[in-house]
Amino acid sequence: MRVALTRSQEDIQKDRKIFEEQHFEVVELPLIEEKVLDFKVPDMEFDLVVFQSPRAVRLFLSRYKLKGERVLAVGEKTAKEVERFGYSVWAKPENYYGEELVAMLKGLSGRVLIPRSAVGRDEVIDGLRELGFEVVPVEVYSIREKIYKKEELLNRLAKVDAVVFASPSAVRGLLANLQKEEIQRVIKDNKITVCIGKTTQNFFQKELGLTCHIPEKPTMEKVVELLKKMA
Repeated sequence: MRVALTRSQEDIQKDRKIFEEQHFEVVELPLIEEKVLDFKVPDMEFDLVVFQSPRAVRLFLSRYKLKGERVLAVGEKTAKEVERFGYSVWAKPENYYGEELVAMLKGLSGRVLIPRSAVGRDEVIDGLRELGFEVVPVEVYSIREKIYKKEELLNRLAKVDAVVFASPSAVRGLLANLQKEEIQRVIKDNKITVCIGKTTQNFFQKELGLTCHIPEKPTMEKVVELLKKMA
């Protein structure tokens, strides 16, 4: 089975091995590009730092030293990236979703620092503020759509049996290149589409009106297991 991966080029290189070890052929189709921002952390004390992606951890901790704040991480890979920088993870939700993290902090209070994408969703920020936390988001990177020549994009899609989306941003990247009707024609009857989690699935289905399957957990390893079952 040929599978198109749509994350950034850097992430695709990390994910490629997971798929190839299970005998999938990977077709690179990065639909987003990362841009590192020149960020500054406000000069104040924080009780908690919340990381929602390995990328946010990497870009933030490569330039900022924590001062004893308790660290929360969403997802195993995010937690491992925190530990790679020499810090301990105080807590992580069992499920890899922001709302689970908010639920964990009910009854607590304090000031929270959230290093994030400039186009990140606001559910965690809003949820923590509703609980009474003072939340300070810091944008450390941005994501933009990667634009292709139409013929090149259609040619890559024609080669694959399945397309994997790991974020709403990747779906937006596809919509930035093709009209909704064109995407429906290409995908509807002859491609398996997999979205890594509920957020991406909801966005995909709302914007395109097509089915997108999700794995048991939002990890690439579980995406591979799902595709093996569907192959």
